[in-house]
Amino acid sequence: MNIKTFIKDTQKIAKISTVIIFLALIRSICEPFRLQYYSPTALIFDNVKPFLLGALAASISLLAMTILFYYGKHKTIISICILTIVALLILKKIYLIP
Repeated sequence: MNIKTFIKDTQKIAKISTVIIFLALIRSICEPFRLQYYSPTALIFDNVKPFLLGALAASISLLAMTILFYYGKHKTIISICILTIVALLILKKIYLIP
């Protein structure tokens, strides 16, 4: 498969971007469990809050992407994926997560 034909196939890119956001959602949900395992003290809500916000942002965008996929709005799905990744990076910067 040629790279030019792959870039023009927005349906495949939309599917890949949905999987990427789904993986981000899974990672955001699993991160507090990892922190709990490695933390010497008990976790409080302030420690888990950034990951809950990230999971909320990823899940809302994933819902929108799934609904838009049913309507065939593949370019909009790709743009939502990019905006979600930017939002997750902004959340990471706000909460100073390494």
